[in-house]
Amino acid sequence: MQYNFIKKRKFGFFSIFLVAVFLFSFGAPVMGQTKNLLSPEEDFWLKSRNNTIVVFPEQNNPPYSYQSPSGNLQGLSIDYLELIAEKVGFKIQYLTPRSISQILNDITTGKGDVIATLTPDKEKEQFLIFTESYVNVPVVIVVRKDFEKRTGLTLNDFNGKRVAMIAGSTVETYVRINYPRIVREQVTDDEVSLQQVVLGEVEAAAMDVVSLSHFLSKQILSSVKIVGNTGLDFKPAFALPTGNTILQSILEKGLAQISITDRGLLADKWVSFPGEIKDTDPFLASIKDNLSTATIYVLFGIGILAIMVFVFKRKHLSSSYFRKVRNINELKQEVNELVGVNEMLTEELKEIKEEENKIKERLESFKKD
Repeated sequence: MQYNFIKKRKFGFFSIFLVAVFLFSFGAPVMGQTKNLLSPEEDFWLKSRNNTIVVFPEQNNPPYSYQSPSGNLQGLSIDYLELIAEKVGFKIQYLTPRSISQILNDITTGKGDVIATLTPDKEKEQFLIFTESYVNVPVVIVVRKDFEKRTGLTLNDFNGKRVAMIAGSTVETYVRINYPRIVREQVTDDEVSLQQVVLGEVEAAAMDVVSLSHFLSKQILSSVKIVGNTGLDFKPAFALPTGNTILQSILEKGLAQISITDRGLLADKWVSFPGEIKDTDPFLASIKDNLSTATIYVLFGIGILAIMVFVFKRKHLSSSYFRKVRNINELKQEVNELVGVNEMLTEELKEIKEEENKIKERLESFKKD
């Protein structure tokens, strides 16, 4: 019986250990800023820059980096940068928002440190280095709603046709190299691409689903639909001039501190589709669901933890209850023993009293004689 108890205790500790490993793997970044996060060299680099990094934001790349109608700088990339600054402990100075082509011309001149949103490719990697991507979303094919009803299309289905895409973007480079027969209609931003699709100036547009969600959620150009995937994943990251590996390391350490919960909240904040589109387009709905997978993992981990806490508390209460019952039984046994001793002493006192009375009677008889 003692052996079974030991086995159960070992199993309980092992289960708790597994849950702890799970929560540490997925939830360690929740701790926020970690003591001694940066190396001495990284800390010295930041202090030499007055604890400030200079960022190139884009003027019109929603929802990653753009200016609102009121002139405020905002977007998914900006939110990630602000979170990193909070976790690591530095300040951000934003330069005047401009187009990506202007930013690429200036990044090598030393005017700034980081491009807020850029996807790596072989051409850009010749003069830039990149952090790990902070989000991974598919690049989809968008057409007018009155386009043929067939779905599951690829870029091969648009050979010889006009497809709109941002000039100089990773999408444009990908299509130029892998699908040379497509007629690339190069535009300044995704909004222009969608306008051309709606007006019938091009047969389709290629863009990442997060950018598409921005325009659809704002009820702009909602007469479009997704008919397929390009086979390319958009992986925006922070870009830096070649050689600035210290800042690259600082940013990646900050990214590692951003919890899965926070990543899920950012996805929910910046990736939203109108209800009527989400309900009628299963492909779109699956994309949105996948972007929220991190949140599901977190809830799953919390559920496991809650179950383990409940089981642990129940075991603790049960052992406490049985310990109290055992103590009560021991007390009862001691009381019964004391009662027995008391009865024995009472009987002995009674016998002594009787003997005392006998002695008194004898003494009285001697006096009479």
